[in-house]
Amino acid sequence: MKRFVYRCSGLLLMSVLLSCAGSRKQVTARPEGLELGNVVTENWRNGAKPGSGTTIFIPVTSESDVLLDSVYYRGKGAKLEKVQRGNYLVYIGWFVHKPKQDIIMHADRKKEVGNRPPELPGPSPFELEDDEAVVSYVARGKTRYFKVSGITEEKTVVNPGRN
Repeated sequence: MKRFVYRCSGLLLMSVLLSCAGSRKQVTARPEGLELGNVVTENWRNGAKPGSGTTIFIPVTSESDVLLDSVYYRGKGAKLEKVQRGNYLVYIGWFVHKPKQDIIMHADRKKEVGNRPPELPGPSPFELEDDEAVVSYVARGKTRYFKVSGITEEKTVVNPGRN
């Protein structure tokens, strides 16, 4: 009887561990016929008004009917916008950084009621280095993912803005 209980608990534990391992999204090879140029990111910030973010540029150098949908980079996701000028095709994604919220610190805790708890990032669906991103596209009605490596980071652009 003890053996039966140990085997059942072992099978239950294995099934739980295997189901957790399948929760990560599977990254496949880049679609056939899709060639990318040098993928570049550019940090930006506003001068007059608070605000900052990162823009990623994904140039496509080959004729392909694959439509890129979104990009996941440094723990954040963004929709991609397709921009085509003549023969030049680039997908652009914008990551806007949220400004830190002011919090009230007071000896009287009733005055701190309006404070919101900080938003913690969820678990990452991909294991990525700092110079890697994952791009999603739709093929045959199914969302698929491929990894882009060797992303170069350009200098920060400061937009002067208006008061």
